[in-house]
Amino acid sequence: RLAAVPSFTKVNYPVKFTDSYPRRKAKQSSWATQVNQADEPGTHDEQWNAVARIPEAFWLSELLMSQCLVICYVSCETIVLEAKEQARATKYGRTVEKALSRDDLLRLESLAFHSIVLAYEHLVKRQAMDSRFQSIPCGYRIAALFLRPLIHHSVDAASQLARMDPDHRVRLIWLLCLLYSLQESPDAMLRRELQALCQNGRLNDFVYLLKLACTSCQYFFSRDEPLPVLEGFNSLSATIILVVDECLDVISNDESLTNVGCSIFDVLLQLLATPQSSVTLLRTLGAAAHSLDKFGARVFSRATLVGDQLQHWARLMLTMMNNKELSVRSMAVDFVVSLLSQLYQEDGNIESWSLCMLTILPEIVAREIALCHASGLVGSMLDVERSLWPLRRSLADVEEADPLDDDRVDERMVPLLGLLCRTSQAIIDGVVIEIRLSGAGEVGRLSDITRTILSRQVADDLVIPDKFSQDSVFDADEESLMEAASYFSHETSLPQRMRWLFSLRDLHVAKGQWLEAAETLNLCAQSMLKGLDFITHTWRPSRTFDAWHDSRRFPWLLAVGLNKGCAEVNAFADAFLEPFRREDNKINSGHLSIEDVAMTVVDVVCQMVAAFEQESGLEELACLHLEDLLALLPSKTRQDGSRGRGIRSSPAVSLHRVKACIWNKLGKLADESSHVGSPLPNELPDTGASAQIYVLVFLHGYKPKRFLESTGVPTFLEFNQPSICRVSMASLEEAARLKRADPSLSWDQSICSTFAQPLLNMLRQENDTDHPILLRTSQQVELPSEETKTYLSVMTVQKYPGSKARRFIIRSDDSTTQLTVANPFPHTLSRQRSLVTKNSHKS
Repeated sequence: RLAAVPSFTKVNYPVKFTDSYPRRKAKQSSWATQVNQADEPGTHDEQWNAVARIPEAFWLSELLMSQCLVICYVSCETIVLEAKEQARATKYGRTVEKALSRDDLLRLESLAFHSIVLAYEHLVKRQAMDSRFQSIPCGYRIAALFLRPLIHHSVDAASQLARMDPDHRVRLIWLLCLLYSLQESPDAMLRRELQALCQNGRLNDFVYLLKLACTSCQYFFSRDEPLPVLEGFNSLSATIILVVDECLDVISNDESLTNVGCSIFDVLLQLLATPQSSVTLLRTLGAAAHSLDKFGARVFSRATLVGDQLQHWARLMLTMMNNKELSVRSMAVDFVVSLLSQLYQEDGNIESWSLCMLTILPEIVAREIALCHASGLVGSMLDVERSLWPLRRSLADVEEADPLDDDRVDERMVPLLGLLCRTSQAIIDGVVIEIRLSGAGEVGRLSDITRTILSRQVADDLVIPDKFSQDSVFDADEESLMEAASYFSHETSLPQRMRWLFSLRDLHVAKGQWLEAAETLNLCAQSMLKGLDFITHTWRPSRTFDAWHDSRRFPWLLAVGLNKGCAEVNAFADAFLEPFRREDNKINSGHLSIEDVAMTVVDVVCQMVAAFEQESGLEELACLHLEDLLALLPSKTRQDGSRGRGIRSSPAVSLHRVKACIWNKLGKLADESSHVGSPLPNELPDTGASAQIYVLVFLHGYKPKRFLESTGVPTFLEFNQPSICRVSMASLEEAARLKRADPSLSWDQSICSTFAQPLLNMLRQENDTDHPILLRTSQQVELPSEETKTYLSVMTVQKYPGSKARRFIIRSDDSTTQLTVANPFPHTLSRQRSLVTKNSHKS
C-alpha cells in the first residue's frame, strides 16, 4: 500500500541530477584555456542535504526496498542453513533437532519469492513505468530512489545468490532490479557508492555480483528475448568502467589490486564470450581496453595466469578480429596492439602472448570455418578462404602498426610484430592445406573432415591421400608450413613444431615428393631428440574452453542447442588444435613423456627410411641422416640412465629401443648392394645411381592477374624471380614416357616440358586469350621479345658434387652461370629462391 501511494516519489524528496558529474556547470574548454574537469570540486555532497529535511531524502523508498531485500535474504539463508544441517546429519547418521518441516521450507521459499516480486513489481517497475517520469532527468531521480539499498544488500547477499541456480526466479528478479539501478542511476551517486564499497573492502564482492548477473542474463537467450541480454551487458560494461575509474587510485595494496583486476578481467572474459550485437561488443571491448590501460600489463599478466585465462583471451581476440563488422575488428586490433606494446615495455618481449596465440590459432581458424559452414556460407575451398579474409586483414593491421603514428608501439618491437603476423598468416594457410589434404575439394560434412584429421596418426607406413587438388600449384603451401614449424622451438613447443612438420610431410607425400618427405621426417626426428631435455618445459594448450562447451556456466549454449550443430562445430575446431595423436591417445593428454617421444621417434625413423626407399639411389644420404640421429642419442641415454632407477628404467629402455631401431635400419641399408638405376640414360650430368634432377624456373614478361594481387598469401613462383626446383620421381617417369613417345625430344626438353605442364595449365586457365603464354626450355634466360606475352622459362641445372649442395651451374655454348640458394638441396622444401652469384663467358 505504501508503494502505491500517488505521491510516493514526492515524499522521498528525490534529488535532481544532471547528465554531468560534477553537477556544477563547467567552463568551456578551448585551445587557449584548458579546463580539467577532474580537478574541479564535486558538488554532489554539498547539495545532497543542502536543505534540512526530516525525514531525509529517499527515506521511504530505501526503507521499503531494504525490508523486501532483507526478508528475501533471511529466508534464503535459513533454507540454505537448514539444507546444510540436513546434509551433515545424513552424513553422520543422526537427526537434526528442531528441524524445519517441509511446509516451513515451502513457506520460507514463498516468502522469499513474494518479497522480491514486491520489490520488483511495486517499487521498481511501478515507478519506472509511470507515464509521468519518462524523461531522462526523471529517470535519474527514480533510479536513485533504490540504488543504495540494492547495491549494499546485493553485496551482502552475494554468497546466497551464488548458491542458487542461474535461472532461479529469485536470483533473476533480484539481479534485474540491480541492473536497472546500475543502468539508470545518475553517475554521481553511483560513483559515490562504488567509492564507499572500495573503502569498506567490498569491491571484490561487488565485481563477483556482476559476474553472477552476466550468467543469469544469458538465460534470456532461450526465451527469445535478446533485448534484456544486450541492455544488461551494456550496463555491466559501463559499470566496469566506473569501477576502474573510481577505485583504481584508491587501492594501494598490490595484492588487492591484482585480486580486483583478476575479477574484472574474468567478468570481461565472460561478457566477450557471449554472442552479442556489434554495438554491445564495442562497449565490452571498450571496457576491456580501458581496464587494460588502467591496470597495465603487469596486473593483466597476473590475472590471466590463473588457470587458462591467457589462452582464452587470445581465443576471443582472434574471434573478434574475424568479425564481419569493421568497427569490432578495429577495436580488437587496437586491444591487441595495446596489450603487446605494454607487454614489451614490461618484459622486453612478447614471447608469452605470441606462443599462446599461435598455438590456439588453428583452433580459432577451424571454428570460424565451421561456423560459416553451419550458416550455409561455405561450400567450396574458395568459400573457406573467403571466410578468413577478415582475420587476415586484421593481422595485417597489427603488422602495420607504425611507431611514427602510434606512440604505444616501440620501434624495437616492429620486427617482433612482423614475425608474429607472418607466422599467423602461415598458420592460417596451414589449416586450409590440412583441409585440402583431407580430400575436401568441395567442403561437405564437417564430421567427415574431422574423422580424417583425427585419423592422421604416426604409423610405420606413409599414407597417400585418396585425392588431392592440383589447383594450388602457385600457392606457397610448402613455404607456409615450413614457416609455421620454424617459429616453434623444440625447447618450449615441441608438439606444435611436430604438428606442422607432419603436415608438411603429408603434403610432400600427396605430391609424390618422397625425398622432401624424408628430409622433413629427419628434421622432425632431430627436433624430438633435441627436445628430450626440455620436455618438462613444454607448454600445451587446454583442449576445453568453457564458454564453448559448459552450458551451466554459459547458458547461452542452451539457446543455440548443443545437439544442433554446436557439438559438431566444437569437435571440428578441437580436431585442429593438436591433430597429432597416437592410437593410445597419451600424447595428447598433459605433458609429454620420454616414452611417448621415443615411441614417436621410432615411427618417424621407419617412415623416413620408407620414404627414401621410394626413390632410387638415396641409400647414402639415408645412412648419413641415421648416423646424425645416432650422434644425438648417447648423451640422452646416459642422462636418463643416471636418474637413480638404473639402466632398466622406462626412459632409458625407450631410448635404447630408438637406438636399436636406427642400427637395424642402418644394417638393412648397408646390405643393399644392388642399386636401382635412374630411368634416364646418362646423358644428363649427375644422373648416376643417386640422380637428383633440378630445374631453374623463371616467370617473366606480361604479368597475369594472379601476380597483380596484393595479398598476404605469397605465390609459389614469384614474378621475375628465378627459383631452383627439384624434379620429383613421378615427373621423371612421365618425362621418360614422353621421351619414348617422341624420340626427337632431348632429355632436357622432356624433363622441362613435363615439369612445366601443371604451371602452364594453371596460367592458361586463369589468363585471357589476348596475352598468350609461351614456354622456353633453352639453357639461358632470354629477355622477352614482346611485352604482351607471358614467358615461362624452364631449364635443367647441374648441382655441385656432394650429397648436399647450395650451388648450381647452367652451362650453355658460350657462358656458364652459377646460382646459389639459401639452404643446401635436398631440403624440406622442393623449391627455393636463387641468386645469380657468378656469370662467366667463354673466349
